[in-house]
Amino acid sequence: MLSDDDWFIRQGLMPELAKRWKYEPGMFEFFCNLAIQDNFERKANWQVNPRQTALEAIIEHYPNNPQTLPLLCDRANNDPDEQVREFAQKKLAQLEK
Repeated sequence: MLSDDDWFIRQGLMPELAKRWKYEPGMFEFFCNLAIQDNFERKANWQVNPRQTALEAIIEHYPNNPQTLPLLCDRANNDPDEQVREFAQKKLAQLEK
């Protein structure tokens, strides 16, 4: 999935994978890798970044994993996509309340 050239395919499969296989060994790591390493580059504002979709899956299905908060902090500060940084910052602010 990481190597598929179509960003739409990469981001579209993640919610289904998270819903159906969230308890499979290695799935958290799979989503972490996508959240950090996906090579998506936004060409239009309407596009959904697969890195953000991976973060959404992690927040929804693995909120208590000890790596979730550090990953969210990293993406809030370091993701190359402004929309993903803003999403991560917003989620961090919600978690701090």
